[in-house]
Amino acid sequence: MRVKEILRTATQAWSPAAQHPARLALGTAAQQLDASFNTSSALEIFEVDFADTSLDMKLRGTLFHSLIWVAFDPEGSSGRLIGGSESGSVTVFSPDAILGVGEDAVIGQSHKHTGPVRALDYNRFQSNLVASGASDSEIYIWDLNNFSNPMTPGTKAQPAEDVSVVAWNSQVQHILASANPSGKAIVWDLRKNEPIIKISDHSNRMHCSGMLWHPDVATQLVLASEDDRLPVIQMWDLRFATSPLKVLESHTRGILSISWSQADPELLLSSGKDNRILCWNPNTGEVIYELPTANQWCFDVQWCPRNPALLSAASFDGRISVYSVMGGRLQHSDPFGTGQTLPPLQVPQPSVETTIVPPLKKPPKWVRRPVGASFAFGGKLVTFENPSVAPQQQPIARQVQVSQVTTETEFLQRSAELQAALQSGSFTSFCHDKIRSAPSDAEQDIWRFLTVNFEDEARVKFLRLLGFSKDELQRKVSDQTTISACLGRSHHPNGLDVNDLAEKMQTLSDQVCVSCAVNHCMLVLLYLMLNRPIREQRTDTDGLISQALLVGNFEGAVDLCLNDGRYAEAILLSISGGEELLKKTQQHYLQRQTNSLISSVVTQNWRDIVQSCELDNWKEALAALLTYANPEEFAPLCDTLGSRLQAGGTEKRCLQACLCFICSGNIERLVECWTSQRDCSSPLALEDLVEKVMVLRKSIERLRNGEVCVQSSALTERLVQYSSILASQGSLTSALRYLPDCPDQVHTLIHIYICVPALPENYTPPAPITAPVMGFPAEAPVPQDRIQVPPGAPQEPSKQSLQQLPAEHVGQKEIPAEHMILKTTFSSLVQRCQLAAADPQTKRKLDDASKRLESLYDKLRDQALSPSILGGLHEISRCVSARNYQQGLEVHTQVVSSSNFSEISAFMPVLKVLMTIANKLAV
Repeated sequence: MRVKEILRTATQAWSPAAQHPARLALGTAAQQLDASFNTSSALEIFEVDFADTSLDMKLRGTLFHSLIWVAFDPEGSSGRLIGGSESGSVTVFSPDAILGVGEDAVIGQSHKHTGPVRALDYNRFQSNLVASGASDSEIYIWDLNNFSNPMTPGTKAQPAEDVSVVAWNSQVQHILASANPSGKAIVWDLRKNEPIIKISDHSNRMHCSGMLWHPDVATQLVLASEDDRLPVIQMWDLRFATSPLKVLESHTRGILSISWSQADPELLLSSGKDNRILCWNPNTGEVIYELPTANQWCFDVQWCPRNPALLSAASFDGRISVYSVMGGRLQHSDPFGTGQTLPPLQVPQPSVETTIVPPLKKPPKWVRRPVGASFAFGGKLVTFENPSVAPQQQPIARQVQVSQVTTETEFLQRSAELQAALQSGSFTSFCHDKIRSAPSDAEQDIWRFLTVNFEDEARVKFLRLLGFSKDELQRKVSDQTTISACLGRSHHPNGLDVNDLAEKMQTLSDQVCVSCAVNHCMLVLLYLMLNRPIREQRTDTDGLISQALLVGNFEGAVDLCLNDGRYAEAILLSISGGEELLKKTQQHYLQRQTNSLISSVVTQNWRDIVQSCELDNWKEALAALLTYANPEEFAPLCDTLGSRLQAGGTEKRCLQACLCFICSGNIERLVECWTSQRDCSSPLALEDLVEKVMVLRKSIERLRNGEVCVQSSALTERLVQYSSILASQGSLTSALRYLPDCPDQVHTLIHIYICVPALPENYTPPAPITAPVMGFPAEAPVPQDRIQVPPGAPQEPSKQSLQQLPAEHVGQKEIPAEHMILKTTFSSLVQRCQLAAADPQTKRKLDDASKRLESLYDKLRDQALSPSILGGLHEISRCVSARNYQQGLEVHTQVVSSSNFSEISAFMPVLKVLMTIANKLAV
């Protein structure tokens, strides 16, 4: 894309890369007519100002003569401009003086050459050294510090010819090359002051118009031919100088100018008499870019040293154009400047131009990363670098390094401790360690409750943790001093001795026979009455009770006792009156009591107490459940109490609820409650949760003597997150162990076999999933009602008629003989597990596995499995036959990680579940 333009017919030179802003020096020859009909020679310096949105370039200075620019900076100046004239003079100018006003710009001048000076170049290692070439094989080496006395590289070449090009080597500072129009090139060694090699084209049609050294390879150079009969660019390697290494052929007429990008050796510009400006990749010989040009020859093209995306082109139509190869827009800031931000570039398009120029097909080297680092799966850090190469050395291959990066050291340590406890079964010691290191009392309580699940008499020990001890309570009850202190020796106003009544009730409770109990009740009441004075026809309460008893009216006697507040006597009498009277008396008594615990103990209604008790009394409620609730109701009642506590919303209530869920063994509710108050996004916080979940799960498996599969989306999400962190830290084997393995959790299986595989050394990424995940096509929906069809239309056969049709035998392929061992082994494993399985959940898994294995057998019949998968299946079969399920699971992981998941998704998850169950059942 054209970004700037100058109406001149002139030679050009860019300012050195270190100069900011970038400038372009133009030298016009005498008698060359320009747009203003001015025929004077001139040297002008223009500034490339992208803040100006027009195509014009600002003229910063002018001087009459012809020049090119040299990067020589003795005292912080803008370098030097070296010009060669038709008269043979070589003149040195100061760009700073040209840019200034009224200063003498000429620093030095020499007339050593006898003919026109057409070739100039400067040394990249010693910028004070300049080479010039003229007619009659004249080559001089100038020292800008002592310009008056040049030297020659050696004896003049014979026969004498004009020197059209001189070029310093880009890698070796004492090597200089010169070329003649006849196509001959000579390489000079300035240390020896003699030529060391000569190259020439054997076709004798090579008219050399340009020569350039390779920016990186010291022994390679290119020659451009101006001859229309041979419009080529030849690439030579001095180590094989008998013929060109490569010939670039796309121009149809002679080449006028070439320029090799110092920022990217894969970009070589050329302009020719066919009105084309081409950009080559000299390594491949491919034209990778072509600039739009007018119908005029471009006699000079040059890359900008400062901004490698820019190039300038001078044509015979009187235009100097600046182009960008980045596809039509420059960066808003100058990335090669001093850090000063430039205004946004707005390049106007002339109305006559409608061509849109695309960018380079391949990103140029200056926008590629010479070094880089990227994090990969499994906590791997992949790095590469661009090692510096000394001059005269061949470039060395860059190495890619893969390192393991671990950022969560404490997380990995705790995860390893948990994994060790899970494998060894030392859960009690693991819990004790957690109790000792717990940061708070609440954390200690949780781990104490988790520890109890691995001990005998768990309910009794839960009571102790809640602060209730049966032994301590029994000691207090049996201590008469304590009873006296609590109750005193108080008597009922009517003379009832409480302790005496308690002894008689104890005597009653020791009897087994109901009739004996009735007799004892009667004896107690008679004792009470006979030890009091009896008056005839007493009308007080005692008298009425006695008369009711004498006539056998127990119900009336009970009512009298209740009305008088004699609840103990009422209970004793109701026992004698039968079951219905006893229930009525209990109900009357409980209605007057404020202690709901007594009511619950008597009526065995624990749901009321957990639903209505004060939350501050949660310990008492949980203790009552631990003491009285039967095993079938215990877990739901604990969950109910825990739900009420969780609904409180505070962190304290949620921790109390967690204790209830631990008692009930409800892993799902424990996860929900814990995460509702704790942020588990960080690795260590997630580790806290996983430790509790895995320990509680193992305790439940111990109590149930079987595998526990928790159907919890919240837990699955946390375990997948936990496994991802493990995988990111390089612990891939552990990551696989924590992922859920329930067959119906398809999304989790995808994480298992795609997201966190254990990578072998020769790992190749799996192909994208294109088939259904589990390998089963969806069944078509069955219509509930038949669709009404027009009369006379063909009717679909009914279900009944289909059932009456004779069954047609459908042939099924046989499994190849070499693979029958797979079906025999896996089917036998399913049968062994079914015989040993005790819990319904495991049996359901085995039934499902038996059905899903049919997909494996179908693939074996169709021979649809790759040799690598078949080899892995046979290895798994051998491990199963040897009952080495752990090794079989390791082989299973290797097969999955190196295979196309769509091929194995229907049966490999089932094999893992099957071997896991077999390992636990030890079959």
